[in-house]
Amino acid sequence: MSPEPVCTPPAEWKEGESGPLQVSVLFMDLISSSDFASVMGLREYAEYVQAFHDLCLRQTRFFFETFSKTEHLDYSVQIVGDEMVVFLHTDNPPNDVYLLICLAVALKCGWLGSPMNTARLNSALSSTGLAAGINFGQVWARRAGGRFALCGFALNVGKRVESASREGERYQIFVSDPAFKQINRRIRNLLFEPRRIVPMKGVVVPIGVHEVAECFMNMGKRLEPELLQGFERMAHQALARNSFDLWVHACWQVYQAAQANDRITDEALRLCEHVLNIDPKNPAALYHAGQAMAERDQKEIALLYYEDLTRHWPMFADAWLELARVQKALGHADQAKTSALQARRRGVSEQEAA
Repeated sequence: MSPEPVCTPPAEWKEGESGPLQVSVLFMDLISSSDFASVMGLREYAEYVQAFHDLCLRQTRFFFETFSKTEHLDYSVQIVGDEMVVFLHTDNPPNDVYLLICLAVALKCGWLGSPMNTARLNSALSSTGLAAGINFGQVWARRAGGRFALCGFALNVGKRVESASREGERYQIFVSDPAFKQINRRIRNLLFEPRRIVPMKGVVVPIGVHEVAECFMNMGKRLEPELLQGFERMAHQALARNSFDLWVHACWQVYQAAQANDRITDEALRLCEHVLNIDPKNPAALYHAGQAMAERDQKEIALLYYEDLTRHWPMFADAWLELARVQKALGHADQAKTSALQARRRGVSEQEAA
C-alpha cells in the first residue's frame, strides 16, 4: 500500500514519503546531435557529447551552489546522452522559473567555448547550439535516497516544449504557458516573443509557448569562471559567423557594459550599428545604441533609438524609463511624464521613474 500523501514542505519529507509537488523543469538538448552522430566517428562523437556533459555539470554546480545558493535538496540534475534535465522545487516557484531561464542562457553562452565550437569557429564555420524548454506544474514525488523520484504530465510537456524550441528564431528557449504565468512580463531583464501555439506529439490539450526574445542579464555573474573565459574568447567570432544568432550580441553587450562601469565603448557602439543593419528591431542593439548616444551628449539621436525601441518592444519597461530620461533632458516634459507612466505600468517603481 502506498504511503499517504504528505503536506509538509519537501525539505522535511522523510525517506519513502510521497505526495504532490510543484516543480519547475528545464530540458536542454544538443541541436542536430543526430546529424553529427551520423557523420562523426564513435570516439569523436563521444567526446562531443562528453563536452556537453562537462558543461552541464560544471555550470549547474556553480549556478546553484555559488551564484544562487540553492539548497542541494531543492534541485536535481540528470544528464543522459545529449539531454540534460533540471528539476527545481523551492517555496518560490516564480523565482524557480526565472532561475531556470537564467541557467539556460548561461549554458548557451558556456557552450560557445566548447572544444568543438572553438574548432568550428576557428575554421570559419558556424557554432553548434543548444535548445531549451521550461515548464511548471504539479507532479507526484517520492523521497528516495535523499532525492525525489518525480512523475507527471508536467514533465512530458516540458520535454515537448524543448523539442518545439528548435524551431525558435532567437534564443531557442521556449517557456510554456504555465511557467510564463509564474514570471509574467514584469521581469525587467527579459523580453519574450508573442505567445504561439505549437503542435506537440502526445499532448492533446494545446499548449502555448513564449520564446525568450532578449536577455539583459550579466553573464559575468552567472557563468562559471572558466566557461566565462571561453565565452569571452569566442563571442566575437560567433557573431561574425552566425549571422542570425544575435542572442550572442545581447549577452556580450551586457557583459561588456558591466566591465566598462556600465558605459558603452566605441567598439560596443560599432557592434550595435552592425547588428541593426541585420536586424533593425533588435532590442539589445537599440537599447545600447541609445545609451551610447546619451552618454556622448547626442540626446536627439538617443531619442530616436529609444522611440524605435518602445515602438517595437512596448512591454520593455527600461526602454520607457530611458526614453523618459532623454525626453526630460531635452525639455519635453509632457512626453517624459507619459513615458515614465508607461515604465511604471510595466513594473518600474514610482521613485525610479521620477
